[in-house]
Amino acid sequence: MAALPTLALGAPVAQAQVPAGLSEQSAVAQAMASGESVEVTSELTEYSKTTANPDGTLTLVQSTTPQRVKRTDGSWDAVDPTLERRSDGTVGPKASVVGLSFSGGGDGKDLIRLSSEKGAMLLGWPGNLPKPVLDGATATYPEVFKGVDLQVTATTEGYREVLIVKSAQAAANPALEQVSLSVSGEGLQVLPGAGGGLRALDEDGNAVFGGPAGMMWDSAGDTAGDTSAASMRSLSASAVTESPDTPNSEAEKTQPSPR
Repeated sequence: MAALPTLALGAPVAQAQVPAGLSEQSAVAQAMASGESVEVTSELTEYSKTTANPDGTLTLVQSTTPQRVKRTDGSWDAVDPTLERRSDGTVGPKASVVGLSFSGGGDGKDLIRLSSEKGAMLLGWPGNLPKPVLDGATATYPEVFKGVDLQVTATTEGYREVLIVKSAQAAANPALEQVSLSVSGEGLQVLPGAGGGLRALDEDGNAVFGGPAGMMWDSAGDTAGDTSAASMRSLSASAVTESPDTPNSEAEKTQPSPR
């Protein structure tokens, strides 16, 4: 199998929609009056939530991966990387903290578009693409080379891209020795990262997106099939560049509320 550069998002976490706008002061007052915890909805973010406790303290819960997505109308939804076909012909996740779209087939120059309020990063495939087969968060473009499938997967903060080489004969194709993707930015400067990765910087030089270099491995011992090699690259939003060893971990801290 062979892997291309990737931008990654975390695993989806179920989260009910919550009302917006309750201030810290109001939440503390309600909690003390009712004897029950009350969420401070005005301070809710994709990665954290604050709860007012009946004893007047506040509990802050922070996660290393997004737990919810804010809609344009101000409401919150659960993160959901499940792909769907869009009216503009592209494919994208139902709910993600970054703008993400995959090609619906055709010209490969629009394979992946990853965007935020600061700009966008685009990756193109060298050639035409077939219509993808969707399965959950993954889109598979079959036979981009003979015996080779291209898979792109939406994550909570980005994407993951894999070339699946389905036989030793397919792996012998010289075209696989170097697969070059076009990379461009809209409002962002795209630069090489450490070890062959990619970085997309805003006008102030701050990293908006980043990801490691592609890699290749032999998966013959992992599956019963004749798949010989795969390569993968991923890219993700740079807002979460440091995380504990445990993925999707949460930290909880209780502190006195201001009086």
